[in-house]
Amino acid sequence: MPYAFAVLVLFVFGHYAWRRQIARDRAERWLLENKYEVRQLRSPWYVSPGRFPMSLWRSSKSAIVFRAVVEDKSFGGSGVVWLRVWTGFLGTALGDDIDVSWEHMPKRDSDDEAPIEERWAERQLELLRRIADGETTFRPAGRDASAGAEFDELVEYLLAMQRRGLITCGTPLANLHGESQYAAVTNAALTKAGERVLRGEERRGETPA
Repeated sequence: MPYAFAVLVLFVFGHYAWRRQIARDRAERWLLENKYEVRQLRSPWYVSPGRFPMSLWRSSKSAIVFRAVVEDKSFGGSGVVWLRVWTGFLGTALGDDIDVSWEHMPKRDSDDEAPIEERWAERQLELLRRIADGETTFRPAGRDASAGAEFDELVEYLLAMQRRGLITCGTPLANLHGESQYAAVTNAALTKAGERVLRGEERRGETPA
């Protein structure tokens, strides 16, 4: 009897973890589709009764709720949103609809950073110009942790640009001794698509005579 009870408990917890992971994947996809960068995503222990409207046809036991701290990629600013994802017994999402309740909408203040998409575009153009000027190898600027973190971020930009077909480069070399994940990126070169992006930006920056 104790073994049967233990198996039942394991099944209940395992089933819930499975449903929760499927619901989390759906919540993350919704945030990505709506151009929100996730800073934090968790299932709260308590959800106030007034957070979401009651449903006459579905039990709240079929729903999994998440609280997300997000940044608006397009317009900037951070906010907090609650998402209620409905799941079936087999873990499948019940439809594509997600109940959304904003704790507070993203709002960009005057002293906030530029939106993610704008920062990405600026960094992309900076790297394209550096490669166009003949820089083919990238290495950390120093040996300390901050330089390592900055270089790892730069490598992620380069890899994203490679995936978009704007540049070609060698496989990043792993850093076995320093503070960064990567030691270097070599053989960076612009593709035709990267050259077109750079030329288009230069034409937009020209002052009309």
